[in-house]
Amino acid sequence: MSRTYEALKKAEAERDRGPYNPVENVPVNGREAPHLHWDIGGPTPLEYQKIRVWLTSPTARQRIQAVMVAGLRSGAGSTTTAALLAASLAEGKKTRVLIIDGNFRTPALNMVFQIKNGSGLTEVVSEGVLSEARIQPTNRPNLFALTCGQLPVCPPEVYEGGGIEELISQLKQRFEFVIFDSSPLLEFPESYALAPKVDGIIMVVEADKTPVEEARRAKRNLEYAGGRILGVVLNRQKDYTPAFLKKFFSPAY
Repeated sequence: MSRTYEALKKAEAERDRGPYNPVENVPVNGREAPHLHWDIGGPTPLEYQKIRVWLTSPTARQRIQAVMVAGLRSGAGSTTTAALLAASLAEGKKTRVLIIDGNFRTPALNMVFQIKNGSGLTEVVSEGVLSEARIQPTNRPNLFALTCGQLPVCPPEVYEGGGIEELISQLKQRFEFVIFDSSPLLEFPESYALAPKVDGIIMVVEADKTPVEEARRAKRNLEYAGGRILGVVLNRQKDYTPAFLKKFFSPAY
């Protein structure tokens, strides 16, 4: 398993210890605020490179540009998936990618890429002005980020109305891909408001933990909302093959 994936998984586990204020990076409810640096340097894992190949294929490329990544519950690994998917897409030649922190419950992309979160998605949608200053470069070539900004009182309202549609339309003219990291599907409603506004949705489920019926329920709810599901990422899948068998069957080089 790659060092990239392991670093992201460790950081996401630390992030999920408790809520915090993403703008000031201070504790909420008396819990310690996490200070993370998710090192996503180096090539992305092979699994995400495969998704990139599929999304950039001639047939898919004509239809898919804005993608929402959402887990079923908190801690499923949606931020890890969104970050690695965006980084993988940005590895393509001259492929400009924007990743947006649309998770107003436990936002973390400002910590992932060590960038400021003074103003972001909330302000862009409410003001109707896409300022270049709010789109920040990351430590990856061709990969840019738009943080969540101030936490809205009612998160679903950010994705309702024509403001978010106009924003996505503008972003599609500036970037080849726009990736949204969104809130957990079975815990909060705003992802269903965003679902019909994007070109496709990638669901993230946790192996050996997510009940099949919960995954089916989330799928039905997304389809009822008008969303188009592209596929499912099975996160944290364990290999139960005994070590001695792995060694016995591993190819010799």
